[in-house]
Amino acid sequence: MKKLSVHTKFAYGLGQVGEQVKNQGFTTFLFFYFTQVLGLSGSLAGTAILIALIFDAVTDPLAGSLSDNWKSPRGRRHPFMYASAVPLGITYVGLFLPPAGMGQTGMFVWLTVFAILVRGAMTLYHVPHLAMGAELSDDYQERTSIVAWRTMLAVVGGALTTIAAYGIFFPETPEFERGMLNPAGYPGYAVFAGVIMFVTIWYSAYGTRHEIPNMPKAPEHPEPFSVGRIVREFASAWQNVSFRSLFIGFTLYGIFFGVLSTLATHLNLYFWGFDTKHLQILILPSVLGFMLGAAIVGKLHARFDKMPTLLFGCVSSAFVGNAAVILRLLGWFPENGSPLLLPIILFLLVVNLTIAATSFVSAGSMMADVAEQHVLNTGKSQQGIFFSATSFSGKLASGFGHFIAGVGLDWIAFPLQAGPSEVPATAIRDLGLLNLGAVSITLFAIWVFRYYTINREVQQATQAALRSRALAGALGHSPAEDIAAGEDALGEVTQ
Repeated sequence: MKKLSVHTKFAYGLGQVGEQVKNQGFTTFLFFYFTQVLGLSGSLAGTAILIALIFDAVTDPLAGSLSDNWKSPRGRRHPFMYASAVPLGITYVGLFLPPAGMGQTGMFVWLTVFAILVRGAMTLYHVPHLAMGAELSDDYQERTSIVAWRTMLAVVGGALTTIAAYGIFFPETPEFERGMLNPAGYPGYAVFAGVIMFVTIWYSAYGTRHEIPNMPKAPEHPEPFSVGRIVREFASAWQNVSFRSLFIGFTLYGIFFGVLSTLATHLNLYFWGFDTKHLQILILPSVLGFMLGAAIVGKLHARFDKMPTLLFGCVSSAFVGNAAVILRLLGWFPENGSPLLLPIILFLLVVNLTIAATSFVSAGSMMADVAEQHVLNTGKSQQGIFFSATSFSGKLASGFGHFIAGVGLDWIAFPLQAGPSEVPATAIRDLGLLNLGAVSITLFAIWVFRYYTINREVQQATQAALRSRALAGALGHSPAEDIAAGEDALGEVTQ
């Protein structure tokens, strides 16, 4: 049972900052920039980001399969991590630099093309990085610790980047009622974020290079690369019922979270009436909440196991996350400008994000257990395929979150390129109702999660069967006999 040093966990976890900065950029800055600043229709903005998702359906398993079978002196994951950093930074800057004077069609095409390029570059890094996390340790609790470090550092890094961006690039000016409405700030922000993504990705790859000899190697004689091979590998993974449950259920929960994240900037500026300084303060609960969640999730797993922790987090965060909006719509909440408003919102955000963090860490740790069970069932180490599904799940959530939010804004006829004082009260009320409607998605996720079957006992039996297989292989048994013996051992626990 391998235990990792703090430095290794830190270096690995820091790599998630790049993904988090990109995600926060899409939800906090990009969607608002193209809709409220440039005037692109919300439906077109959401559709552009959703179209990029179609390409992820190909590139995610492609990156997973390639890194599963890659042979090099730097292992099978690290070469992709190094190679992705520069293209990611360049395309992210281009995303925020559409030529002036473009109409709706031109802005739509620009956003679509560069969203595809950014997502493709991130996939080249993110899928191997996630897969590596499952290979760093085979210990049930240590995997939770690895994911907790990854989650905590991502949130802290993403939050600090966003806070700095608000202060440096979007200050309030006499010309702009809210700094976020100033188009001049966005190119500088994009360069700033691109540099951070490049640095954290390279540091993560460099800081974990000493673990390459300890991680699983590519197969000696892999099947030649082809689209058919990728399809067969994913089809094999899809046969695992726990994988299907985790993938579909957490995607649905992620879509709920994606809608709320996409609408958060609109909600903070228009529904709650906050200014740029308030927006900076509102980032802090994400840091505190996710740090608390990451700190307690291991204890929750030790007492209640991973799936009950995940279920509690999904259900609780869905309702706590909307408590303030519900109370405001009922007229039971402090009015905008009240000295009580910001402290109450901050408290609810800390509670909500602490709960949500337990769900995100649980899901990441559970996917590592699923990938290990797949090794037992098939004899193949394909963490890249499983974590390409994790990556794609996050992008599905983001894509549909943007699409639902964009269509919703057009449906309620929310004014574009308008300051807070120019938006009618009915549109602000409808914005709150739109935010609240996303809760229903979580109910479907809860229903799907009930099919997940791996708990601590099953995972320990899986590892025991894998050790028996390794011993049998050393004694000269055939691979088919080893797989059958492992399945029999696991069946005794799961029945």
